[in-house]
Amino acid sequence: MSAYFRDVWLGVTTVMAGMLVTFKHLFEKNITIQYPRVKKEMYPISRASLINHVDECGYCLACQIACPVNIFTIKGARKNDEEDLGMLPDGKEKKTHIVHFEIDMSKCVYCGLCVEACETESLRWEQPQEECTFTRQGMTSFWSDFDTQKERDAMLKREEERKAAAKKARAEAAAAKKAKAKAKKEAAAKAASEEVKDEVKAKPKSEDVEPKDQTTEEEAKPSEQKSE
Repeated sequence: MSAYFRDVWLGVTTVMAGMLVTFKHLFEKNITIQYPRVKKEMYPISRASLINHVDECGYCLACQIACPVNIFTIKGARKNDEEDLGMLPDGKEKKTHIVHFEIDMSKCVYCGLCVEACETESLRWEQPQEECTFTRQGMTSFWSDFDTQKERDAMLKREEERKAAAKKARAEAAAAKKAKAKAKKEAAAKAASEEVKDEVKAKPKSEDVEPKDQTTEEEAKPSEQKSE
């Protein structure tokens, strides 16, 4: 009988001890959050996801050059003279539209070289949590200065035409420079030829020159002896 009451006493005391611990935690600061309705802010140095702010992007392509696994696909279009794209964070004028800026996070090794290389700091690590997806396409992030594909295609076409015109102008300038150099070389050769002709004309002919006395010392000695 005593064992029965001892077990009852132990059960009551252990429950009271556990409830005391629980009661104490009611007045302490919470160490958990109501996830997923509430999400904890990650550390500033966390490498969670790459985000590019296209308004601050200067199309320097430093991130694409620095990336060891080629996760970037970037296309841009040079602005016209009448367009004003504003200023970049480094104080320089923005001269290029960002038509297509794509990051494939499925290939990212989270080395952070691209963020360090970015000249305007438009590419940053930010902290969206639970970026889960069941497809590789879902791990691709995309940004652009233009909302529709039609606008993007028009800008890319304009950029191709500008590059073709610039290439043609460079080729014409190189051809003109080459032709000018050739003409200069031919003129120099012609002038040198004229100088040679003038020198030949100014040189006296061989029959007009009086023959010099070719008498040798041996021929002169007998004549001296006769005179003696």
